Amino acid sequence: MTQAEPTPSVPMAAPAWEPEGYALAAAAVAAGVLCAFVISPIAGPENTNLVFLVFVIAVAVRYGLGPSFLASVLSVLALNFFYMAPVYTFVVADPTNLVTLLFFTVVALVTSHLAALARSQAIAARMRAEQAEALYRFSRRLSELVQLDELLEATLDQVTSMLSLAGVLILRDEGGKYRMRTSGEQSVSIDPIDLSVVQASWSREMNEREAMRVGGHFYFPLRTSHGGLGSIGVKRDWATAPLTGEERKLIGAIADQAAVALERVLLATERDEARMAAEKERLRSTLLASLSHDLKTPLASITGAVTALRQYGQLYDAAARDDLAAMIQDEAERLARFVGNLLDMARLEAGGVRPRLEAVDVGDLIGTALQRTEGLLQGVETHVAIDPELPMLNLDPVLFEQVLVNLLDNAARYAPPGSTVEVGAELRSDRVVLSVTDEGPGIPPADLGRVFDKFYRSENGDRKRGGTGLGLAICRGFVAALGGDIAVANRAAPDSGAHFTISFPQGAFALPPQESAAP
Repeated sequence: MTQAEPTPSVPMAAPAWEPEGYALAAAAVAAGVLCAFVISPIAGPENTNLVFLVFVIAVAVRYGLGPSFLASVLSVLALNFFYMAPVYTFVVADPTNLVTLLFFTVVALVTSHLAALARSQAIAARMRAEQAEALYRFSRRLSELVQLDELLEATLDQVTSMLSLAGVLILRDEGGKYRMRTSGEQSVSIDPIDLSVVQASWSREMNEREAMRVGGHFYFPLRTSHGGLGSIGVKRDWATAPLTGEERKLIGAIADQAAVALERVLLATERDEARMAAEKERLRSTLLASLSHDLKTPLASITGAVTALRQYGQLYDAAARDDLAAMIQDEAERLARFVGNLLDMARLEAGGVRPRLEAVDVGDLIGTALQRTEGLLQGVETHVAIDPELPMLNLDPVLFEQVLVNLLDNAARYAPPGSTVEVGAELRSDRVVLSVTDEGPGIPPADLGRVFDKFYRSENGDRKRGGTGLGLAICRGFVAALGGDIAVANRAAPDSGAHFTISFPQGAFALPPQESAAP
């Protein structure tokens, strides 16, 4: 998301008092006197009043009615003092001059009033245009926001920038609670009684949209078609500078735009929550279906074999009974692995995996894991290559042995009969790298990033035993808990198969490599 440009401050009204305007009005009359002295020999003294009228209009256009009124009065006095006999006095000897001064005064006042009115209308139009532009930028900024906290901050920033007022935003939350956000770094405390009054306003009908004063704040409702979502309050000294009608309209417009954006964000949040709930339900259904199949299959085999031995044992010779007993053992071990994976994944998700580190020989753990998976690796050859300079590692032997068992189980599941499963461990610079490689069909390139996800099972290969899709996810969790990294890739052509690597940094070494190799 790009950073929105700040909204410039928008003035709400023209300044009521500009001292420099009155000073410059007097200066303009003085300039008119000088210009009249220059022009009067050419245009005649009777036309000097037009010079003063020009300066009066200029003051009205620039500074408004008050300074232009002062300029009109000073122009009449200057015209009488400098250009009407007797000069350099304020005495009017000729009645016609009195009429001239009277009409000049009326024309000057009317002209200055019209010019000042045009000026105020132009200022008002400019202010409305600036406010509309600021509100448009605010609307565009809100349309880009998708996080609730960002929206609340943008709303308060808008109030501060456009009105120079400290704001507080109170948002309705679930269970009768609320969340409060203030502009800037200020901390605002609201009396509990005032807060209850503000909260009560959220349940009003839609036609009651008026703002209300509670305590030291003036609160404007955040309402949509679904009801009140909260309130936005502004603080000001009511005795000296109460909110004007224009300011109330502007804050109301900001509140309306914020309410619409707030409703959009809340609806998007609810939509995401509903999507997540649906995804969880789908995942739960998938898990139940998988477990129903993967757990019932060995149970059915065990039940069938036990039934055959008990009810029809006399029909089987010793070799057949041994085969049935072996099948019961294999299926019971398979069931134990399924249940163990489920329990391990539950421990990982609950944060209950706390490794008990001790110095272990990686070669010993590989040998133990191969013994545990001997039945799974029937029909394939195993090749083990361990670097003699390999240092001992600080690992939890139970967790890491389970990682190796899961990787060997995965390799046996996809490796074709007569192929080779390679297990290696070597020292590479400052890391110990272990690998398990099979000669199966490999992993589809599009699924390489999903191999360690829960319940993922590759569809490649036709020599595939059932599984819960948790083994590799457990490997990733256990390796991370031990401080290592696990990765997967396909073997380079022309070979095929999956290549899993586990690496541990030097921090996991029990002893430096040179010391571990010493006698």
